[in-house]
Amino acid sequence: MSTLVVADPRGVYLAGLEWILRKAGHSVVAECHRSIDVLPHVERHRPDMVVIGLDIADPQTATLSSRLRASHDALGIIFILQPNSRFDIKEIQALDVDGLLLEGISNRYLVECVNAVAAGKKWIDNKIVQQLLMSRSQQLAVSRLTGRESEIADLVSRGLRNKTIAQQLNVSEGTVKMHLHHVYAKLNLGSRAELAWMAHGKSSDTGAGQNRLLS
Repeated sequence: MSTLVVADPRGVYLAGLEWILRKAGHSVVAECHRSIDVLPHVERHRPDMVVIGLDIADPQTATLSSRLRASHDALGIIFILQPNSRFDIKEIQALDVDGLLLEGISNRYLVECVNAVAAGKKWIDNKIVQQLLMSRSQQLAVSRLTGRESEIADLVSRGLRNKTIAQQLNVSEGTVKMHLHHVYAKLNLGSRAELAWMAHGKSSDTGAGQNRLLS
């Protein structure tokens, strides 16, 4: 079990993070709504990790990792980025984090990221890699997907068939086909192969699924 401090300005979202992490066997020792509150709580509780869902455009948030590491060098740091955030590779590297997620990721991947960081590994959501490699027009198209459409697009890009996706999401195969049709229309794609190429073709060097964050 790991101890965590979690930070997000939205109370409901913060409560959701705490519920998911507690259910996975971790302990949330403090919640923060502002970036200025994170460091005092880390210094007080000395947690294993901190999960931060604050806007990286805020200068206080952008420099938070360096201040946290100066206070607690063994701390695991995970950031949750907004889907419509504009960031580049230099900004990602400057964050100096151990885990990087895109908001809207499934509960399972959040826990997988936390567990990986707890084990001393680096973890990055593959969708962030995609955003770094996609053109701005493609990013805007992807941002139009609903949460369910994005989830199904991700599973299809991993090679799962409609029947398997339906079973995993506990929905009908027809529902999967409907969402997939909307994905194709919004992204101007014509097939599963094109969706897979968009998701992984430009990032073959980093591999599929959840990629390890390069230091």
